[in-house]
Amino acid sequence: MTLFGDLGTLESAGLIRVAQVEPDLEYLFRHTLVQDAAYTSLLESDRKRLHLAVGEAIEGLYPDRKQELAAILGHHFQKAGEDSHAMQYFIIAAEAALAAFANQEAEIQYRRALELVCCSEAEQAELLYGLAEALYRQGRLDEALQTLHEGIELYKNLGDSDGIARMYARAGRVVWHAGDRPEGLRICLEGLEQVQNAANSRGKATLVHETARAYYFNGMSDKALPLCREALGLAEQLGAVDIQADTLATLGILSGLSAEESLEALRKAVELSESTGLMEVAGRAHHNLASMTRRWLADNMTARVHFRRAVELGRLRGVASEELISLLGDMGISMNQGNLKEVEEQLPYLEQLVGKISNPAASLNNILMIKAVLIWFHGDWDESIRMCRQGLEEACQRGDVENQLNLTSELSWALLEKNRWGELEDLSEAEALISNALRIVDQGGSDENIEVYCRMSTLRSRQRRLVEARQWLEKARSAAAPKPTAWDDLALDTCEAEIASSEGRWAEALVFAESVAVGEARLERRFNWARALLEWAELHIRRNEPADLEQAQTLLREALTVFEEMGAQRYRELVLEKLQAVRTETYAQALDHEKLTRELRRTRRVQESLLPEKPPQIPGWDLAIAFDPAHETSGDFYDFIPLPDGKWGLVIADVTDKGTSAALFMALSRSLLRTFATQYAAEPERALAETNRRILADSHGGLFVTLFYGVLDPAVGTLRYCNAGHNPACLFRVLAGEVEELRRTGMPLGVFDETDWKQETTIIKPGDTLVLYTDGVTEAQNAQMQSFGEEQLLASARAHLGKSAGKLRDALLEDIHKFVGDAPKSDDITLMVIVR
Repeated sequence: MTLFGDLGTLESAGLIRVAQVEPDLEYLFRHTLVQDAAYTSLLESDRKRLHLAVGEAIEGLYPDRKQELAAILGHHFQKAGEDSHAMQYFIIAAEAALAAFANQEAEIQYRRALELVCCSEAEQAELLYGLAEALYRQGRLDEALQTLHEGIELYKNLGDSDGIARMYARAGRVVWHAGDRPEGLRICLEGLEQVQNAANSRGKATLVHETARAYYFNGMSDKALPLCREALGLAEQLGAVDIQADTLATLGILSGLSAEESLEALRKAVELSESTGLMEVAGRAHHNLASMTRRWLADNMTARVHFRRAVELGRLRGVASEELISLLGDMGISMNQGNLKEVEEQLPYLEQLVGKISNPAASLNNILMIKAVLIWFHGDWDESIRMCRQGLEEACQRGDVENQLNLTSELSWALLEKNRWGELEDLSEAEALISNALRIVDQGGSDENIEVYCRMSTLRSRQRRLVEARQWLEKARSAAAPKPTAWDDLALDTCEAEIASSEGRWAEALVFAESVAVGEARLERRFNWARALLEWAELHIRRNEPADLEQAQTLLREALTVFEEMGAQRYRELVLEKLQAVRTETYAQALDHEKLTRELRRTRRVQESLLPEKPPQIPGWDLAIAFDPAHETSGDFYDFIPLPDGKWGLVIADVTDKGTSAALFMALSRSLLRTFATQYAAEPERALAETNRRILADSHGGLFVTLFYGVLDPAVGTLRYCNAGHNPACLFRVLAGEVEELRRTGMPLGVFDETDWKQETTIIKPGDTLVLYTDGVTEAQNAQMQSFGEEQLLASARAHLGKSAGKLRDALLEDIHKFVGDAPKSDDITLMVIVR
């Protein structure tokens, strides 16, 4: 019978079936049991003969697909007893799988090759290196380390120093990913001792570099630098681009380099590794470049680009530990920017990655720290501190210096923060933590020393040991002097403010507090910025000179907005307490100044003469204004400014003070804004910038003004506006039944030089109503100290939509007065209503 006849018979018997016809005819057994029965019925000699025939047939038929079919060929030649032939194909299959990041498949093929009797010690050692790599990528770090140790013993038997060094270097890296920094250093040093007299080789260069890394991560950057330079020289001598790129990626993060040298080394590492397809090295290089870009340049946006590329490379390689470490870096920036929700949403994925790592202790420590910080933001300070203590204890048990320093920093900061706000008196734990951190950084030349010195300075200030506080600050300043960063400047200014306030030098303390707030805003650290505003406001409250309380209120309101957006509950409560205390004190001071009433009344008449008596008559539009000062003079003002081409400038503003100073500042602000509004009729943002510049140049009283300024084109209904730290205007879309809030587009006027305001544009359609107001509306309080609030304002306005501007204004005022009742007025009320 022919082959096709035999196949037809088997098919008719129901033993096999046609699997495909094109591109080749293919049959499959109908059941594996049939296949097993047929296979076991063959004599062993026949099986070998048939396996050999199949293997040779595949080789002959598909000479260009040997790599693709290597695993199948290896199987057939192994079964045929052709072990050396089989090994050749198992190695091809394993290396191809490893290159494609099919790590489990690579493991299978390496193990098949190792099982072959013909495998020599040299071949076994090389195969073990590949197997260890496949295990490492799967997160099975203990197994990878054991496999590398087996390879080390084989290379020792062979007297192969290059192989010994290569195995030790990889073992050191695996242990680093497992989080055992001291053990990683011990392994590298042991390896160096084994090959110290050996000739230069790729393996030795790799091990020298890995030892440098191990020193760095054990807090001994001074010992890492010479080894890194030695490894780089060996790599260049040997033409080993991979080792050169990896070494540059480490060199760029070491102490002793300038910012330019650090960034140049890391950029070169990225370029070399990316151009040669070295994905693991590229991941490290991008991660380290992200860290140093953030450190040296304070450039969060560029840093995130590199962190995310490192995450992508780790994910492509299927290595959870590599992906995790860079994802943590990216999330750190999110945390600093106040994006707590984004961080919380990523936590489950982080935990999923940790689940893929066989030695997750260090990674779990990092996640615990993230959770502790989130819990702190949400208000449970004691639980956050408990978690930091737990994480620190675990890091100490592992000898993990990096995490020890990180957790010591978090924990000592938290204890000092509780002390700052009156919730902790005993600072002995904080002192012990900072002292231990000092021992770590001073023994290894770590760049963390500046932060630790500043932390000790703050501690001594709180303990009223001010001479020592100044000494620690000077030590930090000296450490930062060779290569100061934006972060160093912030830390030093914070200490200066702390010491100055402890010594009662309020003017200096306020200057440094302002510098810290400006710096934090520039670095986009939203929580730190809001907290700096809170500290700044607290200094104004403690000094309590004229205008201090009003300035404190402005800063506190700004901080409150950020804390509420972030969900930082405890800080929100702190700010509200401060605001209430400031309002009470402000009211008390107002009573003390009752004797000035007559003079203030005369001032009020002058002030009111500066304001328009009534709104302009604009065809197709209905405008109304309400001006109800709480006291004899007002910090509020409004204006209608005629502009070219029939346009109108609409202004509503609130000076952050009361009394004659507010009236004078109001007159100055109004006059300047009118001048520049006319000069820059089509550019409201430019008008504000010029007004701000002149306010700061012409006044030195430290007053601010929040305002909403819009340029209305009545013909088409276009409103181009800037909101300088003012309450959001409410644009009621009557037909759509919606309300659009025209929120702030910049800071109040009179706060900072070189401040920009963003221009926004909206359209007021027929039937729409625009309501502008000062904070006296939403902060109007009843006898129970409850505020009228934005929600109640919106509800009241909605209830009266469709009325004329005047009637809507009167209805709003009536609702506010009903709510306040007999309680004293706490602030001016100004309302502007515009109906198209």
